[in-house]
Amino acid sequence: MVRGHTGSSIRMVSSGLREICRNRLALTVLLVTLAANTLLWPIAQSFMPVFAQESLGLDAEGLGWLLTCGGIGGLAGSLVIAGLGDFRFKGGLFVFGTTLWGTLWALFALSRSPVASFLLMTGIGVMSAAFGVLQTTLLLMTTDVHLHGRALGVQELAIGIMPVASLALGAFAEHYGVRTTTFVSAVLLVLSTFTLATWTPQLLRYGGSDRT
Repeated sequence: MVRGHTGSSIRMVSSGLREICRNRLALTVLLVTLAANTLLWPIAQSFMPVFAQESLGLDAEGLGWLLTCGGIGGLAGSLVIAGLGDFRFKGGLFVFGTTLWGTLWALFALSRSPVASFLLMTGIGVMSAAFGVLQTTLLLMTTDVHLHGRALGVQELAIGIMPVASLALGAFAEHYGVRTTTFVSAVLLVLSTFTLATWTPQLLRYGGSDRT
């Protein structure tokens, strides 16, 4: 039973991946998700205590405020997107938001001022909402209904790379420091997103299956 269930899951993921690879819009969204979860989410999820202490000289209370700023920004960004409803150019907001998210992370890596870092983290939270909300929304909108389950399975596989990416980024940070690691990762995300948007320019205008 376990072997049959495992085989079925593997077939589901592999078939979903094949279908997504035939759909450039969906594939581009998935690749942006993969890039973000490889390059920046591990830093946001795991490295902030070290970053706050070594780069900004913050204690536990300062770290708490730093994370609070990110949370407030994320809530504000999510509310704005929810308030927009069924707006046009969802793909454009996804690309622009992800690119600006990476840019703000790069500036955050260079910041030595706690006040500037608090403001940048708030902006990072706002832009993370554009990525976090729209990555799933666009993946579902660009795939057929009968493929939604498999598409979400493949997306979870892309998100699941984060622990491995954390190890790699941690090794890099051990040699070059968290500031350099964060800056390089952020720049790579910006370049990756820009390259993917150039490869699939229709994503910038995409707003739904019945509109561009």
